[in-house]
Amino acid sequence: MTKAEVKTEGRADTPYLRIVNVSKDFGDFTALNDVSIDIGEGEFVCFLGPSGCGKTTLLRAIAGLDIQTLGAIHQAGREISALPPAERDFGIVFQSYALFPNMTVVRNVAYGLENRRLPRAEIQTRVRDLLDLVGLVDQDDKYPAQLSGGQQQRVALARALATSPGLLLLDEPLSALDARVRVRLRHEIKQLQHRLGVTTIMVTHDQEEALTMADRIVVMNHGVIEQVGTPVEIYRHPATAFVADFIGQMNFLPGTVSGPGTVRLGALELTCDTGDMATGAAVQIAFRPEDIIARDVATDHANAIVATVQDMEFLGSSLRITLGGEAIGGHIVNAELSINLMRDLSLQQGHALAVRIPAERIRLYPATGT
Repeated sequence: MTKAEVKTEGRADTPYLRIVNVSKDFGDFTALNDVSIDIGEGEFVCFLGPSGCGKTTLLRAIAGLDIQTLGAIHQAGREISALPPAERDFGIVFQSYALFPNMTVVRNVAYGLENRRLPRAEIQTRVRDLLDLVGLVDQDDKYPAQLSGGQQQRVALARALATSPGLLLLDEPLSALDARVRVRLRHEIKQLQHRLGVTTIMVTHDQEEALTMADRIVVMNHGVIEQVGTPVEIYRHPATAFVADFIGQMNFLPGTVSGPGTVRLGALELTCDTGDMATGAAVQIAFRPEDIIARDVATDHANAIVATVQDMEFLGSSLRITLGGEAIGGHIVNAELSINLMRDLSLQQGHALAVRIPAERIRLYPATGT
C-alpha cells in the first residue's frame, strides 16, 4: 500500500478533526449550542452564517483561544479540548492580518520558525519557498506598511503555513480587501490549499466565497448548525427556510398543501414534492429566480402562470424581472432571465408573460418563517 493510499484510507475511516457536542456560554448568552461535525483530512470547509451565528466562536474553540464550555474536540486522534493554543497544531490567518509592523516580510514569515530554534539555513530555505509559493519573493525586504492589503494577507498566509501545521484556520481573511482583490485571492488560496493538502477551515459571512472555495459548507444560525453539505447540495437542496433564504436569492410565497404532490397558491394549484406534509398544512413555497422558465410556455403546461411584468432590472448578461398579478394571488415573484430571451420575447414593463415553475425546483417549508 502506498503512502497516498494510506492517507486516503485514513481520511475515509477516521475524521481528521472531530467536534463533539460543543457548547459555549458567555454568561447567560449561548454562542454555541451542542455543535457536532467531522472534518476529513485535506478538506476545505467553510463556516458560513450571519454575524453572531457562532462561526467565529467555533473557530476560536478549535484554536483554543476560547475554550468551549461543554463538549470535546479531537485532532488527528488526539483530544485537544483543554490544550492552550501553543500546544495545538494549527496556523491561523486573521481578518486584520496581524503582521508585526516593525519586521520585514522575511522576518514575519520566519517568526514561528525562529521560535522553534531551527537552523538558520533551514529557516531561510523554508521562508524563500513560502514566499515563492505566495508570489512575494521580490517583496522580502519590505515592511507591512509598504505592501498592499492583498500582499499583506499573502504574508499572513505564508506565516501561518511556515511551521507546516496540520490545520489551517482562516478567520474572514478576505473581508478587509476590495472586491477585485478578494476574487483573485480566493482563487489563489483555494489553489494553494489544494496543492498543499492542508486541512482548512475558513469563517466567512460571504456566501460567494463559501460557494466558490469550499469542499463542504457548514451553515450556522444562532449557535447551531442548520445544514452541512457541498456547495451544490447547500444551494440546490437547502434543508431549512433559513438556508434557502441565506444562500442565493429565493422566492417565498405563502401556500397550503392541497393534497399529496400538490400545493395551493391563492387560486393556483402547483405540483411539487410535498413529502410527508399533511393536507391543509400552511407552507412557504420556495423556488429560485433562475429556475423560472419563460421560453415556449403554454398556459396548459403544469405549473404555468400568466403574470404581469412589473419591473425590469438590467444585469448585463441577464435580466431580473419582477412579476405580479392575480394569477399569483397578488404576490411578487422575481425571475432571472437571459438577455437573449428578453430580446426574443420583446419584453416590456406591463406586458403579460407566461412562465413555468418546474415541480422539481419547488421546495416547501413550514410556514413558521425563515
